Amino acid sequence: MEFLKKIYSQIDDEWFIWIFIGLGTLFLLAISSQFVVTSQLYMVYGGLALFILLYIFWRENPYVSLFIKLFGLFLALRYIYWRTTESLEYEGFFDFIGALLIYGAEVYAITIYAMGIFTSLMLLNRRVIDISGYKSEDLPTVDVYIPTYNEPIDMVENTVLASLNFNYPSERYNVFILDDGGTDQKCNDKDIAKGEEARHRREYFQAFCKKNGAHYLTRERNLHAKAGNINTAFLSTTGEYVLILDCDHIPTSDFLKNTAGWLMKDPQMFLVQTPHSFYNPDPVERNLNIFRDAPSENEMFYKHIQKGHDFWESSFFCGSGALIRRSCLDEVGGIAGDTITEDAETALGLHARGYKSAYIDIPMLRGLQAETFAGLVLQRIRWTQGMIQIFLLKNPLRQKGLNWYQKLSYMSASMFWFFSFARVIFLIAPLFYLFFGLKVYNANGTELLAYTLPHIIVALFISFYLYSKVRWSFFSEIYETALSIFTLPAIIEVLYNPRAPDFKVTPKGENLEEDFVSHLAIPFVILLILTGLGFIAAIYRLYFYPQDIYVIVMTTLWNTFNFLLLVIALAITSEKKQLRQYVRIPAQDKAIIKIDGQTFMAQILDLSMGGVAVKIHENKLFEQLLGEKEKDYPLTLLVRDSEQQFTLIQAVYLATIQDKVVLQFVDVEEDIVLRQKLISLIFGENTRWLELDKQERVLSPLQSLGMLITQGFRNVYFKKAFLLTFNTILGYLGKKIMQIIRKGNYA
Repeated sequence: MEFLKKIYSQIDDEWFIWIFIGLGTLFLLAISSQFVVTSQLYMVYGGLALFILLYIFWRENPYVSLFIKLFGLFLALRYIYWRTTESLEYEGFFDFIGALLIYGAEVYAITIYAMGIFTSLMLLNRRVIDISGYKSEDLPTVDVYIPTYNEPIDMVENTVLASLNFNYPSERYNVFILDDGGTDQKCNDKDIAKGEEARHRREYFQAFCKKNGAHYLTRERNLHAKAGNINTAFLSTTGEYVLILDCDHIPTSDFLKNTAGWLMKDPQMFLVQTPHSFYNPDPVERNLNIFRDAPSENEMFYKHIQKGHDFWESSFFCGSGALIRRSCLDEVGGIAGDTITEDAETALGLHARGYKSAYIDIPMLRGLQAETFAGLVLQRIRWTQGMIQIFLLKNPLRQKGLNWYQKLSYMSASMFWFFSFARVIFLIAPLFYLFFGLKVYNANGTELLAYTLPHIIVALFISFYLYSKVRWSFFSEIYETALSIFTLPAIIEVLYNPRAPDFKVTPKGENLEEDFVSHLAIPFVILLILTGLGFIAAIYRLYFYPQDIYVIVMTTLWNTFNFLLLVIALAITSEKKQLRQYVRIPAQDKAIIKIDGQTFMAQILDLSMGGVAVKIHENKLFEQLLGEKEKDYPLTLLVRDSEQQFTLIQAVYLATIQDKVVLQFVDVEEDIVLRQKLISLIFGENTRWLELDKQERVLSPLQSLGMLITQGFRNVYFKKAFLLTFNTILGYLGKKIMQIIRKGNYA
């Protein structure tokens, strides 16, 4: 009865009893009148009216919140019960295959939906445990691991410099570059150029570490990818705790101060995980031009789902931004390596041994997201294959030592990544009927009103209710549609051979110097053409089969929704150029500008590692002074941080845009001291990012859908995408024809 105890601890006796009595009554009513459709109509729409009233007047009440979630689960189970017992009828073999595919996709979708509601029943919001009262010698020692493979050198440097600036006693922690790009194996590569590049990388990092107080580690061979890199480092380090940071994840100065307390408090705790936040748009945000307008894709997981996992004692390691107790890792032989998602696999094994984890929902690092759609696909293929490997090789249901709710929590996390099967079926399902007349969904109008429509309405509403602040409606459908075409073959590969996938590093620091259409647009163009032909087929059916008008209309609406999803997916593959080397971050800092002995007060508008935009209080006088100077004239900028300390930076004047003055910093790449100042100023202060993250804008489902459609049509390169597709197909056919001609097979 541990489940009841956990829920009971959050609410009082009276509400607990009445909620479950009410749900039990609804369930009995549903079963007793299962075959009387009119009774179902009265019951379900009466329930929906109560549901809406509760939402309007008491949605912030935790008891009402629990009831809304459980009511949504009840309707989903009611729907699938009806589908299973009443609507699975077919006339022929192909009808049977089509009906089975759609039914299987629905069962999967409702299973994930139910697991999502379970995970979200209660969210745990942990507070930071203050360690400021401890003496330096009483604090645990920490090894900061920064694994790297082929990422840009300056990216790694920035993370190292930020880590060296933790407000944690310097004698109690060490920073290590774990360089898999400079191993003996790579330095001795048969390709002379590659070997020279690896040796240069190793020598550069060794000198950088020696100069700045960090440590350099590499190994003989590149075995077992990131897990092997970290496990090799264990042999050379002795810290009580290990902080693992991806080499593009720049931490705030208070990271260790905010995370060490939980491990110090509870000896059974092996992990403190923190959210991953990013300072650049992902390809979806950039190509749809919605960056900072809509919640980022990662927010749903890190601001909601992980807190649900934490309530069920199963928040897991996410590869970076995690403080781990070394003794626990030593007990299991280090980071796990049977799958390519070594992070979640490691957490699963340690949870099964009875160890605990904690999740602190405070963004304390900023990373770089994949910058092209191809990079995003590569990353998600790795995540997909790794989580399905866990499902197959480390199935949570078979893990002894886990509580049942931990098993369910991990099953939810791993089963989600089968979404490609359901999404592809939902994309092509309307064409089963429009093209071939297959009857794959047996229901009349009354049954659709009694079962299907309430289920769709409530599922959409529950998604809005749970996630509206962290993910807008239909955004999940967009990401899944864009990714499922490519992750589906990857799933089939891992199902065929669970140990086949290899770890592939997500490319970072890619350049986007011009607009172009990704070659990954081709499947979407083909599907868009087929979906468009579906409208012609609908007109044909309406003319020759007018008695099926209701089915034709419903199927055409479904096909229209898929058409819009594909247009938006095509817009995501229409890559937009990104000329700025550094991402600008909104800021409100005070600044002083000194030029030729004169001083000007200024307000910073945005800030980056390369420059700053400011508003000068005496703008006319400043412009008059600059009018006598040449471009790139040097000046001094003093920026005041949150602790009222001034940081001195040398800069040059670039331009004035309306009332905004743009300045460029001098020698950022070469001047390590300046770069460390800027890193501390931009990334080191958590308050800067907290203010940015507080910006919330909630859209209704219809507003969200309208915005996505507008941005999709506005940003898609139809002509380029279709030309790329036709040229690719013609090129392939031409190549095959030439092969046939060369072989002499003219017939």
